[in-house]
Amino acid sequence: MCKVQEKEEKTSGDSLKNSTASNLPLGQVKGRVVTQVLACLVASLGNLSATAVYGWTAATLPSMEEDPDLVMDTADIAWIASIISIGCVIGSIFAGKATDWIGRRTMLLVMAPILSGGWVIVAVAPNIAIVLLGRIICGISTAFVFSALSVYCAEVPEGRLRGRLGLIPSLFMTSGVVLSYIAGVFFSWRISCYICLAPLILMFLLLWAVPESPYWYLLKGRKDGCEASLRWLRGQNYDFSADVAEMEAKIKSVGNKVEYQELWKPRTRKPLLLSLFVATLQQFTPGNILISYAGLIFISAGVENHRMAILISGFLQILFTLLSVLTVDCVGRRPLLILSTFITGIAAICLALYYLLTEVLGIYCPLWIPIVSVLTAVSGYCIGCRTVPPLFAVELFNTTIRSTASSVYLFYNRLLAFAISQVYPFYNEAYGAHVVFFTFGGLSIVSCLVAFFVIPETKGKTLEQIQEHFESQKKGKPNSIHPSSEVSADTSSGNIL
Repeated sequence: MCKVQEKEEKTSGDSLKNSTASNLPLGQVKGRVVTQVLACLVASLGNLSATAVYGWTAATLPSMEEDPDLVMDTADIAWIASIISIGCVIGSIFAGKATDWIGRRTMLLVMAPILSGGWVIVAVAPNIAIVLLGRIICGISTAFVFSALSVYCAEVPEGRLRGRLGLIPSLFMTSGVVLSYIAGVFFSWRISCYICLAPLILMFLLLWAVPESPYWYLLKGRKDGCEASLRWLRGQNYDFSADVAEMEAKIKSVGNKVEYQELWKPRTRKPLLLSLFVATLQQFTPGNILISYAGLIFISAGVENHRMAILISGFLQILFTLLSVLTVDCVGRRPLLILSTFITGIAAICLALYYLLTEVLGIYCPLWIPIVSVLTAVSGYCIGCRTVPPLFAVELFNTTIRSTASSVYLFYNRLLAFAISQVYPFYNEAYGAHVVFFTFGGLSIVSCLVAFFVIPETKGKTLEQIQEHFESQKKGKPNSIHPSSEVSADTSSGNIL
């Protein structure tokens, strides 16, 4: 070993002893940032179109109700909003293994024209039945996009960057919702479909320039491809030998044959339960309802300029998602989730009180109350509940099971989303908006309390370190992730890593 490397090792060792801020392996220089950012940005372009599918109904449902060519009742509205989740549930059954088979990047390339086709079918639909056909094709496609993208953006960055870069898909997710808002407010619902599919074309063209995940290459036994990918991502001067050795050792220890029963083995059971909990936490908040049905909710609350309120809601979503992306590696995943559920729950309860006073008791309340309540709820939702769960769910699993675990998480998440989106219009019609938002507000507060006690913190840790933690717990061994630092297993404080 040369003197320069010895000096770097000593410096890194001292840094680990004096601070837990750095988690780079000893002797390792930092990789090039710009190419890692570029890869995640290009891949995430598909999320603009994929999540526009979910936000599209917020601005277009009111105009679709006014379209003389369409006849819609409560059931039609519920199905238009929720059928994408059924499509996503169907797609998620196959998404994980398909992503492991052909690759994360390749899956995005394959799905781009299929998702575009779904948008076109909706745009030219002569009736509700064809609209639903296009929407379910979009839903199936989004399952593959979400699964491949979340894994890709977790595997491409170094540990020190994974929090911020791993949340880029969430930033583009929010931006996709806002894109659908803008398209729906300023254009007809048919033209808005073409606007929403445009990012897919850009992603398809640019994705040829970025590499496949290095983890996937190694999973397929292609060490040369793994090294070439790391060289492109980290830079020519980056010594990735330690990274490759650690990845190879992990794959060898867990094997590369993936079966669903692997998820219930001792080393993956707790990560699975945690990932399903954060999916539940995300859906128990009213965030998705407020995003998908924003236009109808503002109208029911008496907001005259509901289109402007929708646009303001969209831009606040971008702002707070960006805030989440910028702070997640400093603040951590757990605090953002706790804060998010608390804010969203309180805002939902305030909105419920407004409906109770005005619709049930007949007491006048100023219109700024529902506007502020909805805007606060969606902002709080975006700072944690929208952004953190997808990243957190893929961080917890080892390389060989990560795509499969992601598809299971997505299946469960979208099944809950479908149930809530499908039930909401009928629940609202039968019991009133005040009952709906008291229910969601209460569930959010309960989720906040449970999250405080069970959610661990993963910020700054490499994927291998996270896996080693759960495996060492099951073996009854002391946690040796950071031999030079104190490691707590106190989940009540959230600092189990």
